[in-house]
Formats: sequence, C-alpha cells, structure tokens
Amino acid sequence: MRFHTAAIALILTLISSQTIFAQETTLVATDTSRSSQTWTYVGAGSAVLITAVLIHYDQEIYDHLYAWRKRYRPADKTSPVITNMGDGTFSIGLFGGFAGYGLIFNDKKAVEVGKIGLESFLLTGITVQIFKNLCGRERPSASTRPGGFWHGPFSYLREPKGGKGIASFDAFPSGHTTTVFAAATTISDFYTEPWVSYVSYSLASLTAISRVTQSTHWMSDCFVGAIIGYYGTKLVEHLNYGNSSFTLQPKADEYQYGLTLSVKF
Repeated sequence: MRFHTAAIALILTLISSQTIFAQETTLVATDTSRSSQTWTYVGAGSAVLITAVLIHYDQEIYDHLYAWRKRYRPADKTSPVITNMGDGTFSIGLFGGFAGYGLIFNDKKAVEVGKIGLESFLLTGITVQIFKNLCGRERPSASTRPGGFWHGPFSYLREPKGGKGIASFDAFPSGHTTTVFAAATTISDFYTEPWVSYVSYSLASLTAISRVTQSTHWMSDCFVGAIIGYYGTKLVEHLNYGNSSFTLQPKADEYQYGLTLSVKF
C-alpha cells in the first residue's frame, strides 16, 4: 500500500509541473453565444430524458445482454478482460506511462496527456463517488426488484441485509465507464486523427457494455458514467487551458492524493 501511494504521488508530482506545451496548446474554444447555450440546454434535457428511459428499461436491457453473453462464447470470454480497461489502475498506468515517456523523451504533448488524464481521473472519480453514496442503487447481481432498488444514502448507514456488502448498493453511476470515457476523451482531444477517436470511444463503449454483461451495472449507470467522464474531462481541459480564474492541479504526499482548486481574485 505504501509503494502504491508513493508511486501515485511521484506520478502526480512529475506531471504537476508547468510545461511549454501547456501554454501553447489551444483546444477548441468554448462558444458562449446564445445559440450554443440553447443547444447546451437541449443536450442536458436530452441526457436526462435518455437516462429516464434507460432506467425504465434497465432490467429488460440487462436480461438481453446477459443472455447474449452466455449464448455467444467469444463475448463470454472477452467480457471479463475488456471490463478491466475501466479500472482505475489501468488509467493510472496509462497516463503515468504517457507522463514518463514524455519526461524521458522530451515529448511535451505526452506529458500534458498524462497530466490531463490523471487530473480527469481524479475529478471524475470524486464526482462518481458522491453520486454513488447519494443514490445507493442495487447492482444487477444484488437486485431485489427489477432494475434494482434505490436505497439512497441510508444504505451506507445500516448493516446490509443478506450478507451483501456495501459495494452491492453503489451501482449508479458506473465508475469504470466514467474512467474509461474520461481516458478516451483525453486521448482523442490531444491526438486529433479520426482513427484515434474511433478506436478510443469504441473501446470505451465496449467497456461500458461489459459492465452490464458482468452483472455489475445497469445500462443507465453506464450512460451517466460516460457523460461524467466526457464532460469532466472537458472541464479539466478548460481549467487548464481556457480563460478561467480557476486552476486545477494534482496534490500528493505520503498519505493522500487528490486535486487542489485555486481561485484568482
């Protein structure tokens, strides 16, 4: 555990330094026009509507996907492997590798990818945990009713029944899906070749589906997780490269690691 924490602290400390590329990078500017804001509201409303529809059909979708996995042998074999791409250890290794490569070979873009990737991982991870604790939704593997019961925050204040651990009540949203979509967005935004986006988001989508076939999440959990991962990364990029009075930086020491949000007045 000490080695694991120390390794994360080292990675975060390395990538927290400002680089020339960070000052030169120009991401797509945010359109603040009225029409853009209107489309933002439309998008947010659509996301809420889609989430509601998915929640309604979650049990049916799960039943079909789980049955398909059992019938289709390649899916049954690959699903447990693909799902690991959403694990936090995978993202730490991936973006730590980018940062390490960039520092060794003086690749400033790679260092920035590592920096933004880990910041996004931490920010979206914190966001997901807040929602998980507030919602307390049952996972498919522990559901007591179709679609899983929503216990709310009170599931964390009482002893779980039936010998089920607390992890059985934190389905919404999917942390693995959030993590892998944050990673896909980071890589796609820095390496803008079309094939990079196709591959990144295809792998992210397969990971999301695998969370359902592995009986760990409902489809609505994955949909919301994907939204958090995507827009959480966009927020991190804006805080780093946009005209903002806020600055987001990693912070790590021997005992803990996280993010520091600075505000300029």
